[in-house]
Amino acid sequence: MGDFYGPPDTGDFVAPASRTASGFTLDLNRTQAALESELAPAHFSLRRLEAVPADTRLARLTPDALQRNGINPVGTVEWSDANSHRPLMLVYVDRPARITGSYLRGGETTRYDIRVVAAGYVWIAGIRVSEHDTLYTSVPAPKHLVLTITTKPE
Repeated sequence: MGDFYGPPDTGDFVAPASRTASGFTLDLNRTQAALESELAPAHFSLRRLEAVPADTRLARLTPDALQRNGINPVGTVEWSDANSHRPLMLVYVDRPARITGSYLRGGETTRYDIRVVAAGYVWIAGIRVSEHDTLYTSVPAPKHLVLTITTKPE
């Protein structure tokens, strides 16, 4: 926890509260106490990212798709907005904060300007600003959310 990227470093917190043939419901309030007990201060693997205030604690909610009776992943999982098809990150932040930073790699600029106005979950998306510039920022909650699983080739 405390980063946008990298492997998970806590156990499972959230399981579907209900399921149908076409979807499922997550109740994030049900596991709030467990989440808050595991939160860690922001410690970004991308060295140029900074959270203000510095003691901001956060966690990314990243689902996994595992074998039915195993622990091995069956593919990669990604939230996306069904209307725009834009990939999304769901992050819990424990207080109002701003996360900023940028880096240049291979002629591509990636910038972060994420504003969190209150403690809680925030959706983050990478928005293509120009041909060689992507901005990660907070976005409104999608009206129609999709969880995409891309399976691994066998």
